[in-house]
Amino acid sequence: MATDSWALAVDEQEAAVKSVSSSAPGEEDVAGAQAKPPKSTGSIIKTSTTAEKTDEEEKEDRAAQSLLNKLIRSNLVDNTNQVEVLQRDPNSPLYSVKSFEELRLKPQLLQGVYAMGFNRPSKIQENALPMMLAEPPQNLIAQSQSGTGKTAAFVLAMLSRVEPSDRYPQCLCLSPTYELALQTGKVIEQMGKFYPELKLAYAVRGNKLERGQKISEQIVIGTPGTVLDWCSKLKFIDPKKIKVFVLDEADVMIATQGHQDQSIRIQRMLPRNCQMLLFSATFEDSVWKFAQKVVPDPNVIKLKREEETLDTIKQYYVLCSSRDEKFQALCNLYGAITIAQAMIFCHLAGSELSKEGHQVALLSGEIMEEQRAAVIEGQEKVLVTTNVCAAGAEDVSHLVC
Repeated sequence: MATDSWALAVDEQEAAVKSVSSSAPGEEDVAGAQAKPPKSTGSIIKTSTTAEKTDEEEKEDRAAQSLLNKLIRSNLVDNTNQVEVLQRDPNSPLYSVKSFEELRLKPQLLQGVYAMGFNRPSKIQENALPMMLAEPPQNLIAQSQSGTGKTAAFVLAMLSRVEPSDRYPQCLCLSPTYELALQTGKVIEQMGKFYPELKLAYAVRGNKLERGQKISEQIVIGTPGTVLDWCSKLKFIDPKKIKVFVLDEADVMIATQGHQDQSIRIQRMLPRNCQMLLFSATFEDSVWKFAQKVVPDPNVIKLKREEETLDTIKQYYVLCSSRDEKFQALCNLYGAITIAQAMIFCHLAGSELSKEGHQVALLSGEIMEEQRAAVIEGQEKVLVTTNVCAAGAEDVSHLVC
C-alpha cells in the first residue's frame, strides 16, 4: 500500500497523530427528503450553456445525489441490467440464487427480509449474497446503483455474521455522510426487527460518549472521521474484533475531503480475516484503485458497460447563446409540449418560471430537510432543481438540463 503517494501520506498522518493530539475530523452535512418511488420513461432535453461547478460543489452534489436517490427509491427499481462477475478463484463454481430460502438464513432474518417487501432477490442480490454469505467469508467489490437492493444485501451479510451473545462491535459500516449513515441504519433496524438481541450504534457527529466507555452494540455504522476516533483515539471500539467491514458509496467517499485517508487508516486496524465489502455506483479509475487497496483478493461484480445507458430515452438539445435565450427556450418548451411530470436541472434553482406564472416547485441544497420532503411529496408536476436530485426520479416524462 505504501508505494502509492496517497498511501504514503496516510503513513505520515498516522505518525503525526501519535505525537500531536488532533480534533475529530469534520464530516459533511447533506440534507435529504423523503419521497415515493416512481418509474421512468421519457425525454431528456439539454441546453448548451450550463454554469460550471467548483470541485467542492461537485463533491457536495455527489453525496446529496446519493442520499436523495436512497430516499426516492424506497422500493426496488425494476432493473434488467446484466452483471459481470469476476471471481477471486476462476476455478471455483459460480453460485446464484432465485429465492431467499436458498440462502438458509436464520428464521428471524428471513422474516425481516419478507417484512421489508423483498419477495425474491434482485439482480445484484442473486450473485452477491452467495458470495457474501459463503464460508469461509469472501471479500467483495460490487458496482450497484440505488434501488437495486445492495444496501439490503450487505445488511443481510452483517446480520448473518453477528453472534448476539457477544456484546461488542462485530460489524462496521462506513458511509460518507451523516444522513447516508442514518439511511443505512434504518435498513438495519427494519431487517433486524425480529432479532431484538442485535443492537446498533451510530458513530456520527453529535453522538457523544464518555471517554473510556466501551460499546456493547454488535453493529456500528458511521462516518469515517467519527469511526476513526472511536477506534483509535477514544478506544470505544476494538477494531481487532470486527468480523465484517463495509465501505458504502465508495465513489462519494473518495470525493469527500479526508474520507479516503480515514477509511484506509480504519481498514489497516482490522484483522486479516475480516470480511471486506465495498460498494460503488461508478467504477472510475480512482474508485477502482481505491477499492483494490482497501479490499484484498476480492470477488468483483460490475455492471456490463453496454447496460449502463437506457435506449428507452430520447435525447434532444437546443443551442443557446446566453442565459436569457436559454430561459426563453425553456418557456417555449413548457408551452409547446404536454408534460406529465418533469424535472428541470440548473446550477442555481431560480424562481423565474414562477414569476412568469408557471406552477413549479423549487428544490436545492440550501433548503432544510423538512422543506425538501414537502417539495418532493407535493402536487406540482414540474420540479426545478439543482442536481441534488440527479438520477433519482422515475415516473418522469421529461428532463431538462
